[in-house]
Amino acid sequence: MLVVQKQQVEPAWTPVMGASVLFAPITRPMLRRARRAALDALGTEGAEGGDTASVAEQMEELGDALSFALIVAGALDWRDVCIMADDDDTGAGVALECTAANKAMLLADPLTFEAFDAAYVIPFVQRERERAAPGKESSPSQDGISTQATGEPITAGSPAPRATATDAASAHTSSTRRKPKPKRPSGTS
Repeated sequence: MLVVQKQQVEPAWTPVMGASVLFAPITRPMLRRARRAALDALGTEGAEGGDTASVAEQMEELGDALSFALIVAGALDWRDVCIMADDDDTGAGVALECTAANKAMLLADPLTFEAFDAAYVIPFVQRERERAAPGKESSPSQDGISTQATGEPITAGSPAPRATATDAASAHTSSTRRKPKPKRPSGTS
């Protein structure tokens, strides 16, 4: 029996920095598209550090690009996301529509990016790690193919003991010679 964990199938409103963002659940196709976008972003000219960046820096940049792509694809709508007006002393801002350009502008701020990442991408990554953690094998199945049902391996752990010379007589084959018969002196019968 295959057991599948129930996944969120409906978008959910999530609080982020005093606003509410409607995030779509992260799906496998969305993750694949984000990986491709992240790899494309890492390969572009002018990426931070370029060819001289260390592997750790490149991995961090790749992770940020993956998170950025997931957030842009997953943020479907938002409430109370505003941009402050320069000439307004009242503290009220201008509401932003949830568009691709506004998402990019909003995520360009490192603090806002970190908040969106912590609210949307990191919980998904943690759930995936828990699901794939050791000790999370599948339950025993009726046909005996799960980790718990099969238990110990059924293959031999060591070879069989070798036979000794006293166990069996050697058979004559084309590779073994028979003992030569002694020659008889000529002229005698």
